[in-house]
Amino acid sequence: MSRHESAELERLALRLEDGDAGARRVAVMELAELAYERGAAALLLSALRDPDSAVRAEAARAIDEFPAEELTEALIGVLTGADDNVRGAAARALADLKDSAAGPALLAALDDATDPFVVAAILRALRNLRHEPALQAGLKLLAHEHPAVRQEAVGLLGYLRRPETMGEIARVALSDLAAEVRRQAVAALVSGEPQTVGPSLVRALADPDWQVRAEGAYVIGKIRIPGSVAALVTATGDSSWQVRQKAVEALGQLGAREALPAIGRCAADEISNLRKAAVTAIGEIGDLEGRRYLEPALHDADPDVRKMARWALGRLGYPSLECSTRSSAL
Repeated sequence: MSRHESAELERLALRLEDGDAGARRVAVMELAELAYERGAAALLLSALRDPDSAVRAEAARAIDEFPAEELTEALIGVLTGADDNVRGAAARALADLKDSAAGPALLAALDDATDPFVVAAILRALRNLRHEPALQAGLKLLAHEHPAVRQEAVGLLGYLRRPETMGEIARVALSDLAAEVRRQAVAALVSGEPQTVGPSLVRALADPDWQVRAEGAYVIGKIRIPGSVAALVTATGDSSWQVRQKAVEALGQLGAREALPAIGRCAADEISNLRKAAVTAIGEIGDLEGRRYLEPALHDADPDVRKMARWALGRLGYPSLECSTRSSAL
C-alpha cells in the first residue's frame, strides 16, 4: 500500500531506504525539487538522521528549499544533533522563518536549551520574527557566559526596538568583554533616541576594537547625534581607515562645517574609498570653503573620486568648473 499521495514521493521514499548511501544521497537531491509536496518534509527529516554523513550533508543543503514553518519543531530538535553541517543548516533555516506562529515553539525551546549554539540559533530566529514575548528572555541572556549568545540577545533586543531596553543595550555596548558583542550592541542603538543613546555612541568611538569604533561612527551619522562633531573629528585621524571613512560620512550627514579641515585632509588620503567619502561629505555640507579640497580631487587617479568631486562642486554652486577643467585638459 502506498504511503504517499504522490507516486514520485513514494519512489523517493523507497530510495531513501536503499542500502547504498550514494543512492540515498541522489534521492535527497531529487527530493529538494518536490519540497512543497505534502509529505516531502517528513522524508527530509528522515534523511537528516541518515547514518551516512554525506547523505546528512546533502539533506542539510536541501533544507533551504523547504518551507521552514513546516519543519520548525523538527529543526529545533536537529540543532542538538552531533552533525555540524546539519546543525548549521537547521540554524540558517530557522533564521529564515517568516511565520510569526513559530514564535511560541521557539520561545518554549529556548527555555529548555542549554547548548550555546542552540540558544544563539533560537535567539536569531526570534529576532528575525520580531517576537515581542521574547523580550524578557533577551534581557536575561545578556548575562550569558557565552559571547555568541550575548551577541544574539543584543540583536534580538535591537530588532524589538523597545525604548526601555536601550539603557541595557548601551551598557553592553560599553562594557562587554567581547568586541563582537559590543559592536552588535552599538549597532542596536540605532533604534534609540539620540539624546538617550548619544553619550554611549560617542564613547564607542574610543573603543579598543576598530569595528566597534566604525559602527559607532556609522550610527552617529545615521541618527544624527548632537554634540558628536568633536569626537568624530578626532576619529578622522583614527589608525583604521574604515573608522576614518565612517567618521567622515557621519560628519557629512551632520552638515558639520567646522569639520571641513579634517574632512579635507581625508580627501587627500591614500585610500581611495576614504577620498571618495570625504569628497561626498564636503558636497553634503555645502559650504563654499570646501572648494579648496574639491578642486584637486578633479584630477584624482580614481574615476569615482573625480565623479563625486564634480557632483560636490555642483552642490557648492560651481557646475561650470567641470567643463572648464575638461577644456583645460584638452
